[in-house]
Amino acid sequence: MVAGVCLFDGPKGSLRRLRSQLAEDGCPESQVVLAKQLLDECCELDVDKEENAKLGVYWLTKASEQGNLEATDILHKCLASGRGITEHNYYDVKSCLDMSQDEKLARRAAREMFTSLSNGEEFITTEQLQRCMRDLVFPSTSDKLSRTRYVNGTNHLQKSLTGDSGDQELSSDDDSSPDQSSKDKDRIQDVSQADWSAPQGEKITEAALVSAAASYARGCLPVVSRVVCLVEPTQMDLDAVPLLQRPFVHPLASLKRLYIWLVESLGRRGLPLRKFFFTTHLHAVILILLHALLGAESVVLFVPLALYYLSFVVMTIATFQILQRKRELSNLRVWSRLFLSYSGGSLNPEEAEYQFCRNNLKPYAHFFLALLLNLMLFPIVATQWTPQSEFTVIAFALTLVTLLNFVWSETTSRYPDFLALFSFSVNVLAKYPYEMDVVVAQTWRFLDIKVPTFASYVVGNGIEFCLNFRLVFYLLIPAVFLKMAARDNWRGTYKTLIPHCVTLSWWQLAVLSSQSATWYGLIRGALALVGMVLFLPIVGLASIVLPIVATAKYMSESDLFMRIGITTVLGGMPFLASWYLRKTRATRRLNWLITCVQLILGFTAGAFLTWPMITGYKDHSSGIESSPFEMPSELSWEQYQNYCHQPAWEESSSKAQIQVQCAQLEGVSISWEGYVTNTRVKSVKNNLALALDYLPDLIANPLRCAFGEPHVDDCDKHTNELRKLNCKAYLNVRRKKSKCHLSAWNWYEFEIAVKMKNGIWGSAAQVVLMGDRSFSNFSLSIYPGDKIWFSGTLSNVGFESESLLGGTLPHVILDEVGCHVCHTIDLKSYKRQRLGIGLHDVAKAVYLGGKTVLNFLLNPIVIFK
Repeated sequence: MVAGVCLFDGPKGSLRRLRSQLAEDGCPESQVVLAKQLLDECCELDVDKEENAKLGVYWLTKASEQGNLEATDILHKCLASGRGITEHNYYDVKSCLDMSQDEKLARRAAREMFTSLSNGEEFITTEQLQRCMRDLVFPSTSDKLSRTRYVNGTNHLQKSLTGDSGDQELSSDDDSSPDQSSKDKDRIQDVSQADWSAPQGEKITEAALVSAAASYARGCLPVVSRVVCLVEPTQMDLDAVPLLQRPFVHPLASLKRLYIWLVESLGRRGLPLRKFFFTTHLHAVILILLHALLGAESVVLFVPLALYYLSFVVMTIATFQILQRKRELSNLRVWSRLFLSYSGGSLNPEEAEYQFCRNNLKPYAHFFLALLLNLMLFPIVATQWTPQSEFTVIAFALTLVTLLNFVWSETTSRYPDFLALFSFSVNVLAKYPYEMDVVVAQTWRFLDIKVPTFASYVVGNGIEFCLNFRLVFYLLIPAVFLKMAARDNWRGTYKTLIPHCVTLSWWQLAVLSSQSATWYGLIRGALALVGMVLFLPIVGLASIVLPIVATAKYMSESDLFMRIGITTVLGGMPFLASWYLRKTRATRRLNWLITCVQLILGFTAGAFLTWPMITGYKDHSSGIESSPFEMPSELSWEQYQNYCHQPAWEESSSKAQIQVQCAQLEGVSISWEGYVTNTRVKSVKNNLALALDYLPDLIANPLRCAFGEPHVDDCDKHTNELRKLNCKAYLNVRRKKSKCHLSAWNWYEFEIAVKMKNGIWGSAAQVVLMGDRSFSNFSLSIYPGDKIWFSGTLSNVGFESESLLGGTLPHVILDEVGCHVCHTIDLKSYKRQRLGIGLHDVAKAVYLGGKTVLNFLLNPIVIFK
């Protein structure tokens, strides 16, 4: 490259040519010196001066791209003054100055690493990168052993392979030392050059490696990490075993693989949950179906319940996303070690980790927003519709999982973060529900830190300030949080404190949900969790045992030794086949073939054993479906004696005229009183039973028992033998139809006939009161002769003939009803359940939710009742 006309004139031309050659070879110091000479050179012609300035900017750009700070400063001045800047190099200069110093150093390290590993080739392989990473993570591992521990695949980098588990990770101060980085570089070169003759894996160009360095510097995991993967030896051994046999051969490794699969599946980026619920019309379809099947009242009750469930699901998925980001951060630290070894110790890995943590704060925001919504809805939703026992088990399990993942220090090699453990212990002691734990309250008195207790003061309306020994633990929490956040120049805020708050939130949710849990529900939830973990062992055992049982049943009359021999062959055949494949190093696709054969044999044997029960199963339609029962009504009416009743009829020759003029009273509010003459059920609706009737009995019957209740024998309450006998017969008929009934889902509509006071004409008028299920308890508790008061609206809708206003049977839609004198003492009044949600209801819900949030944060010091 020609350096300029004026540059090489004079006796020092040879030295300048040497400097130019070093600059062309990539020496940043020589590039800066050469650029300064070009910019300071005095030339007679302006053309030569401009050419030297352009060339100086070129060398400054090259030096700045390698991380030279002096070149960056001079380049800033050139861009500000416009010296040497043209339309051809402006974009390059601007891009170079916009690039951070760490990105420049990472790019330089990537180029040096590519030059070192490529040996003059135009590419390197993923196998070489894997060997380099393995040698950095396990410095004492031999090349032969490390070579057997590589496998291509998706992101399966384990915590033990990074600095999280700690034995191998060095502190950032040690990593940044030039001596350590040079040793790492020499060790990588020795390992990478040892097996260059037989490269394997995908090819990586220099541009791809530089792009990976740029992504790393911006806090993103390089895309090439998807094909560069490190796994533990036990995980490789697991891949060589058929799926259903893994829990028996490698139980711990199988459990770890299940955990990794859950984290990667639920924590992957771009999970379509948001698109599935909020960019489709699924929620609208669900609401329409609920409205059609269960009515508008159920929709109003369903929306808060659905949001409560959705908030819990979002919290769970966000937690798995946080765990996945933790694993990706472990991968990023391996890249930090790799680039640091080629940067001469000048690269700052803390900046890349900070950028990564800042780029991945969205799952934390989703978690805490969903937590706030969950706490606001907790006092509103009905506890009988929420499986609080299962929520308790899930919250406790996620508490342990997050605690074990976040408790390991980033710089400590062997020991966990004792400050995080201390913080968790303090929170447990401060917020443990001692009042609900019978064991602690009665037996383990030494654990009950409420004793000795001090005075409690009632502050305001419904606020109690409690002074007890737990206050000491509660006051320790902010101090511990401050200590955790102040670590590493306040980097502990995003490294330790925020993840630790996720763990504490799950613990608080477990405590909150346990208040509505039952022992049976907790056992059920724990068994379900254990069943999910042991699903593969159970399926694998069933695929082996079921063929043996089926064969033994088929050969029950055969010789004993023949049955033993066939049983042994069938049980050991899958293990013998997998052992043979491992010995012969056959392809792993045959392992899936063995798994499919096991599943087919197990399914066939299960069908063979259960086929007699399936073919002999006979059941009829279950559930008691009550058809609409129309009662003959002999009801009349009272209020319109002068306008719409008997006086008006006598004054007018046509009752139709009276009914037309009284039709204008539709929707008029009334408030009357009278005497009950009769109470009947007008109709019974059960949309759930109607929907289940369309399903096959094999599916509908378990659903009826899941949503309904079994038939109860309550015939002993009858003293009359004939009635008891009839009750038994009726019970047997119902049980033959089905084991369970759905009577709790019935929607009743009642008709209450009320006799009004006698008017001046002497004839008694009657009114028909129409009540929905809101008045079920009242309608079933009143008797003829009871004096009641009622309020409602006159209605013509849905009626005809004499039931219309102006006829003999006026109808009133009940809004409220109560007793004056009734057979049932202390029968309270009932109001119709309104579907409208007013501002007062919203304010009350927000008020209750705010109390729950404050109790979540301040209990047990300040209790909002």
